Amino acid sequence: MTQHEFVIIGAGVSGLAAAQQLKKHGIRPLVLEARNRIGGRVLTDRSHGVVDFGAQYIHGTQAVTWEIVRDHHISIQEWFNETNPTTQHTHLFALDGQWLTDDKADKHGLGARMGEWCNHPTEQPANDISFDTYYRALVSTKTLAEVNDPAFILAQVRNERIEAADLTRLSAYHTFHERNISTSGWGNFKVPNGYDAIVNALAQDVDIWLNSPILQIDWDVNGAILHLPKAKIWARRIILTLPLSLLQLGVPAFNPPLPAAKVQAIQALAMGHVCKLVLWFKLAFWRDFTFLSTNGVIASWWPVLSSNLPTLMGYSGGPRAIQLSGLGTAAAIEQGLYELSQLFGDDVREQFSAGHLQDWSTDPWARGAYSYTPIGAGNAREHLAKNVENTLFFAGEAANINGHHATIHGAIERGRQAADEARQTG
Repeated sequence: MTQHEFVIIGAGVSGLAAAQQLKKHGIRPLVLEARNRIGGRVLTDRSHGVVDFGAQYIHGTQAVTWEIVRDHHISIQEWFNETNPTTQHTHLFALDGQWLTDDKADKHGLGARMGEWCNHPTEQPANDISFDTYYRALVSTKTLAEVNDPAFILAQVRNERIEAADLTRLSAYHTFHERNISTSGWGNFKVPNGYDAIVNALAQDVDIWLNSPILQIDWDVNGAILHLPKAKIWARRIILTLPLSLLQLGVPAFNPPLPAAKVQAIQALAMGHVCKLVLWFKLAFWRDFTFLSTNGVIASWWPVLSSNLPTLMGYSGGPRAIQLSGLGTAAAIEQGLYELSQLFGDDVREQFSAGHLQDWSTDPWARGAYSYTPIGAGNAREHLAKNVENTLFFAGEAANINGHHATIHGAIERGRQAADEARQTG
C-alpha cells in the first residue's frame, strides 16, 4: 500500500487546479483519474480540425481562467458579447422551423427583448419557486401580444439551455441570486487552438495516474484508504472533484457512509444535461452568422471557425438534451439535418459530410453536464463544500458557492479553495 499526504480524485480542471495550488506551497499531491485521459468534461477533437466536444468558452472578462491564459500565453478570441456594442456578431432567430427577423442590435430588437425576458427580474422572487411557476405568474401580468412574442418563447428555451435544467425544477429564487452574486463579468471568449490548452497548462508537472477509478473509500479522522481495482492507497487528506452525478449514485462507496447532512446536500442539488451535436459539411451553405437561437430539439447553432471543414455546432440543454440523447447518435444527426434543412433548404443534406453526438449524460464518468439549483435545495452548495472530519474535502463546480458553479472558472476556483482548506488543516 502506497502512502501520500494528499490525494486528489479527478483530473478535470478542478482537480488539476487543486494540484497546482498545493504545488505553490511545496506539496506534491497524487491525482487519480478514472478515464484514460485528463480533462474531465473538457474534450477537444481534432479529427477535422479543432472542435471542443465539452467546455468551449471562457465566460466573462473577470473569470479566473484568464490568469491561466496570461501565464501560459494561450491564444484567445472574443466570440459573442451582446453587452458590447463594438463586438461584431450576427444573432439569428427561428421559431417552429421558420426564420424570424434578425436582431438589428437596437434596444427593441428580438435579441434585446429575449435578454430582458431571460434576466428579468432584477430582484429575485420572494419565494423559492420554479422558473416554470415564475414564468406562469409573469404571463398573467402581460398582454396577449407580449406572451406571444417570440422573444418570450425563446427566452424560456435559452434559460433551459444555459442552466441545462428542467424549468419545472430549476429554482428561480436561487438562480437569480446566483446570477446577481457572480463576479465573472460578461462576454464569451473562445480558445481557437482548443480548450485542452487550459487543461494541459494546469497539468504541467503534476503526478497523475490514469485508468485509476476509486471503488471505495474507507475513512476516519486520521485519513483514508482508497480502494482501486488493483491497488490500495493511504492518504491523510482527500480532495474529491467528482461530478455531482457520481456522488448521487454512490460512486465511490464510502465506509462508513458520509454524514447525513452531506448526503442530503448531494441529493438536494440537480445534475443538468447537455448534448452537443457536431455536423461537418463539404461546403458552407449558410451566410455568416455568430449564433442561431431556435425552439427545436437542437436549441442553438453556431459555426465552429477553428475546424478545417465547414462545421456547425448544435447545442441542447435540459429536457431537449434528454430528448436528443434518447434518439441515439444516428437519429440525432438526422434530427439536426432535418431542423437545419427547414431553414437552409436542400443544401444541408447535399453538403453533409459527417456528424458526432457528444452526450455527456451517457458518459460513465460524467453522467451529466453541470449542476443547477432546484427548488427546495436551500443551502445545499454550502453544505456540499464543507469538509468531513478534516479528511474529505469537496471540490468541483457543484461545490462552488459564489455563483460560478456550472462553469470552468467556478471549478478552478473551488479546486484552489479546497486545496487551501486541506493544506491549512495540517
